[in-house]
Parts: sequence; C-alpha cells; structure tokens
Amino acid sequence: MRNRALTILTGLMLVAAAGLVNCGEKATEAAKTSMMVVYTTGDSYVLSEGKAEVPAKVGMVVRQNDIVRTENGTVDLQTRGGTAVRVREMTRITIAALTAKGEAKLDMERGGLLANVPKNAKDEKFSVSTPTAIAGVRGTMFSVDVGADSRSTVRVMDGAVAMSPRVAALEKMDAAQVNADPNLQRLAALQQNQVVIEKDTQGNLDPNLEKNLLQVNTILSSSQPAPAQLTTVTDQASQSAKPVETQRVEFSGREVLEARTLVAVDSSIMEQAVRGDANAARNITEKREQASEQVLSQIMDDASRSKLNSEKEIQQHYNTRLELIVLKNGDKIRGAVIAQTGNPIVVHSPEGVKKIPRADLDYQEPLF
Repeated sequence: MRNRALTILTGLMLVAAAGLVNCGEKATEAAKTSMMVVYTTGDSYVLSEGKAEVPAKVGMVVRQNDIVRTENGTVDLQTRGGTAVRVREMTRITIAALTAKGEAKLDMERGGLLANVPKNAKDEKFSVSTPTAIAGVRGTMFSVDVGADSRSTVRVMDGAVAMSPRVAALEKMDAAQVNADPNLQRLAALQQNQVVIEKDTQGNLDPNLEKNLLQVNTILSSSQPAPAQLTTVTDQASQSAKPVETQRVEFSGREVLEARTLVAVDSSIMEQAVRGDANAARNITEKREQASEQVLSQIMDDASRSKLNSEKEIQQHYNTRLELIVLKNGDKIRGAVIAQTGNPIVVHSPEGVKKIPRADLDYQEPLF
C-alpha cells in the first residue's frame, strides 16, 4: 500500500514538473512575440484589441496590434531581443508586428520615438513606419518624428538606418491587385528607392513626394478611388529624382543625454511579466534603477567637466528651456533638467550639477 502511495505521489510530482516546464516554454515563446513596458512618466496609455484603454504601467505586456498613446508623458518599451524604445510625448504608435523570428514593426501615426537596437541583436529586425516612410535598422541608435505638417524625419546617432518611401494603402492589397494596375505597380516600385542614412545624418523625403504620397493614400482609401486622379498624383510622385534627402546634423546635449538614459533590463524578466508574475514590475524597476544609476553617474561627471558658468550657456548647450526646481525645504534651483530616468532627477545649474531625489522635490516648472 505504501509503495503504491509513493508511486502515485511520484507520478503527480512528474506531472507537476512537466506542467511547469511546459508553462515555462509557453512563457518563453510568448515573450518572443511581446514587448514590455519598463518605464513610464506622465499620462500614457495602452489599448489592446477588444479591451478598454488603460494607463501604461511598468511590467505591462504589449503585443501585436496593441496601441500605445502618450499625452504629457513617455513610455519605454523593450523587446525580448533587447531593443529599447522610448515613445515620446504626444505620440501614437501601433505594434504592427512582433514575430517569434525577431521581427518588430512599429507603425507611428504621429509624434516621435527614440530607439536603441543593440549591435549584438543579430536575429532582431526592427523597423518604424510613418504614414509616408519606412525606417529599417539593425544595431543603431536613432529617432523618428512625424511633425505637425505630417513630414517624417529620421535622425541617426549611431549605426545606420535604411529609409524609403511608403505607400501604406498598398499593404492592404495582394500581389494580384497590384499587378493588375499600372499605377499601383509604379507606386510599389517607388517604395524600392531606399537610402542608407549614416551616423550624424538626418533623412527626409522630398517634400513634393511626401505630399503626393499622402494624397495617394487618401485616394486609395476611398470607397470609390478616382482612376484619373490617381494617375495624376502617381505621375507627380514618380517625378522625384531624389526621393530621400539627407543632411549632416549636430545633436544637442539634450538629445545625447536622452539617448544615454534609454537603458534596457535583463530581457528574461519579460517571461515573468508574460506569466503575470507579481514580482515582474518590482524586478524591472530594480534592474532599471541599477542600470540608470551607472548612466547618471557618468552623465554627472561629464556635465561637471563641461564648465558651463551661466544659464545662457547651459540653455544653449542642452538646447532646452530652463526650469525652476523647488524643493520641499524651500530651496530653489534654476537650471536644465538633463536627466530624469526614474527616482532622481539631475539638474545642471550655474552653481553645479545636482542629483535630486524625487522625494525631496516639491515641484518644477518651466522658466519663460
């Protein structure tokens, strides 16, 4: 009887162990097709298909077709492969694709983002689409912005980015539809005009081409597209001799610092988040604060050596407005907030560089 009980117990333990292994494997596979929220500020939200929009929170898992929207806040996302993305203020992106093969596509309707694709992420293919352009990268630090005039801008801090025109409406058509229409064939060919943007370079589409691409998308999205109008706009779009224009740029101190504060955490934590582990958010915050602390120390050392002695010099160096920082003890500091990656903020004032715990902060406001 005792042997039988032991046999049953052993069997149950083996089944439980197999279940845990299977659960772990599923979490690993799910993590490959997910992104994870690792940091948030201000008002930022996530909208999942078929669900109500909710505030973005650390540890939240974001999947294909989810929408991330920010107002006066930001969201830092991370892929399983280690790519880090900061969704800037007043931005709306859709997670267009996340595959187990390492492909990540973001579709940005408006706003801006900063991305850091690590050079060792050999199996990860990352791209950002705007209404008129596609930026595809591997191993680089870059930003993408869609301005109020709907113009797309790609700026490369490190590595290289391939930029090309995009006809969004074609992505909803199959090959047979495209091949049956000469205009669609020409538009598809236009998308093959790819230009590689190198380090310290900015890329923009030709203004007339970008205007025509927006018109093309409007025409093709109509329930009854006008063939004659489509032909006219396609003719105009095809006349662009240089679809992508590039120019050298100098990044401000503020931009460089923002890039340095875009830190990643151990991607294995994503499996915890996928499983719904309550400790995932805490682990993410702890790991991120550890990584950020090293970055902040280096930022403070570099800022201290810059020898900026006046508010004007500080404002020009960082290319940002100054702020009034008021502490709970009544002290006031005028300067540029050069980093705010989590708990502390770093302020550069004429009196020096200071790291201020948020617990000591009463409020901060811009100086006009």
